[in-house]
Amino acid sequence: MLTETPLWPELPTTRPAPSSPRARRAAERRARRGRRRWLVTAVVVLGLGSASGGAYALGLLDPLTEAAARSSVAVDAQAAATESVTLRAHLAGEVESARAVREGPDGRAAQKPERLALDTALDDARRLVTSLGSVTWSPSGTEEEARAVLERMSTLRADAGAVVTTLREATRTVVESGRAVRLERALPHLAEARAALREVVAAGEKAYAESAETAAAPDREDLRAALDQAGDLDAQAEALVTAAAPGQAAPARAGTAARGNEVAGLLGRTGKLATAMSAVQAQIEDAVAVVLSTAPEEAMEVESDVVGPAGGAAGEDSADDTDAATDGGTDGATGTTPAGTCPEPDQVWSAENGHLSSSELATVPFSVSHQVRADVVGGLVELNAAYAAEFGVNLTINSSYRTYAQQEALYDPSSRTAAPPGCSNHGTGLAIDIGGGVQTFGSAQYEWLKANAEAYGWVHPPFAEPSGRNPEPWHWQSVLAPNSY
Repeated sequence: MLTETPLWPELPTTRPAPSSPRARRAAERRARRGRRRWLVTAVVVLGLGSASGGAYALGLLDPLTEAAARSSVAVDAQAAATESVTLRAHLAGEVESARAVREGPDGRAAQKPERLALDTALDDARRLVTSLGSVTWSPSGTEEEARAVLERMSTLRADAGAVVTTLREATRTVVESGRAVRLERALPHLAEARAALREVVAAGEKAYAESAETAAAPDREDLRAALDQAGDLDAQAEALVTAAAPGQAAPARAGTAARGNEVAGLLGRTGKLATAMSAVQAQIEDAVAVVLSTAPEEAMEVESDVVGPAGGAAGEDSADDTDAATDGGTDGATGTTPAGTCPEPDQVWSAENGHLSSSELATVPFSVSHQVRADVVGGLVELNAAYAAEFGVNLTINSSYRTYAQQEALYDPSSRTAAPPGCSNHGTGLAIDIGGGVQTFGSAQYEWLKANAEAYGWVHPPFAEPSGRNPEPWHWQSVLAPNSY
């Protein structure tokens, strides 16, 4: 029969007992040492088993744990790469919006510090867009590469928040500054439009009063309606000027969104009023011409000094009202030259000069109180765009098309500044006077126009050169002008 081997060996029970006390004590010592060795061995074995089992129970020695950790980092890296694409698209949209403002009317008109701040913010945002585009992740990447992606994305995410905040603030400041500056520039043009309208209204009121017995009622009613409309527009302009006065409208720099909207509203109304005034002015002139055409000859002679002859035929009539010329071809009583003549050899008289119809003229979009001939306004707009890109502001137009009456009021026979009525290219709609630095020979603005204006169909004529007969750095005209004046 087989016998079981004991787990913990004992001393054989059949072993003879020691015969002497000394031998018995030695045997006992050997037995105790044996038991101690087996006990230590058992404790070590049990301890190792317990520790190993606990470690595996906790997953510390699980071979899959390390792979799982690597997989989690890779998933996070892939999520970061996806986030970078979304963030980059969002930031690119912010950049495009800011760029449109910078290149628009507000951006070109804004004060230089505000424009430079926006330029800097745009550069920072564009660099960040490029950096976000470099955040990529491949599933075959290492754990070290994945952690680098996560660290880089964390930095770029923080940078994006700061960059967007700065870009939006710089854009808002440029809009506020640009609108305030544009309003400041628009108000003088509105004042010019009001002055021109009031002059025509005065002539219209006189024609209306003196034609009571001679003109047809419907014609006078049309004139009256145009005059009343002009009065309403003038009242609106007065209210606008009051609202835009210092302390009422927003300042040119830093303000609230409400103030920015207020300035935008004033600016829009200024442009619309100036355009409406120009249209009503043309209506009054046409209505006066109709009323006077039915009046007796004596009335027409009286009115001719106020509003000038209407149309080409009236230009010929003006010759009948002019006496023999004295001193340089001018009339001693009225200060005008005989019809068909001009005092300078490079001036060309025409009956249409100063009598262009509203359909022949076009409002200058960036200076709405001024008009030029419709076929040259496109080149002027393109020239202004190039000028604004160079200097950050629009061309400052101080004078453009002039009616016969306006030229007559300006003309002084003792001065060479203004040509006689019928002789100025302003009356053809092909000439403008420019300020904003252009009015000074040798200025950066003047020299830029000298080098670039002709490419857009505008030139500085010989008579206005420093060596010309009447040096005028501000006078520029279309290449279509009939003469060099």
